Amino acid sequence: MTQKQICNILEIVRWTCIIAGFNLAYFLGQNPISQLHIIMPWLVIPLAGLTGIESVWFGKAASELSGYGYNPAYQRQSGLNNIAVAITAIIVSLFEWGTHAEAAVLMILLIFLTLSACNHAYSAIKDKNYVLKNLLRPIMTALLLAFTVPFIIRALS
Repeated sequence: MTQKQICNILEIVRWTCIIAGFNLAYFLGQNPISQLHIIMPWLVIPLAGLTGIESVWFGKAASELSGYGYNPAYQRQSGLNNIAVAITAIIVSLFEWGTHAEAAVLMILLIFLTLSACNHAYSAIKDKNYVLKNLLRPIMTALLLAFTVPFIIRALS
């Protein structure tokens, strides 16, 4: 199996986990706080954790799929940051640090993804980087925000 194939599988796993997380939150969550408790790890761990793994161990293929140049030191550092966010989500969940901690970790992920989506849009416009993954990032991030932010608002209200 090639590294690009592994990256494509990781992408499918990420989105499968996100869909599963939303479904679990809707069907098992009894109130907004329990829904946030369910959704946070199902979004943060796959999005940050798998992206981190992809960046650290499959960085060259991941950067090619996004239409970016490959910089192993930066790719590794960025990946380690994503892994740190995923580990934080695991710690917050395991030790039940509460709704505000869960919301904070989820907000870190959403802010990063929003800034990353802006970077992808900038790359598409300025650098004419029309790779599909690059073009889809802003759209998918907007959808993720539209579905996730209401969970956070309801849980903190």
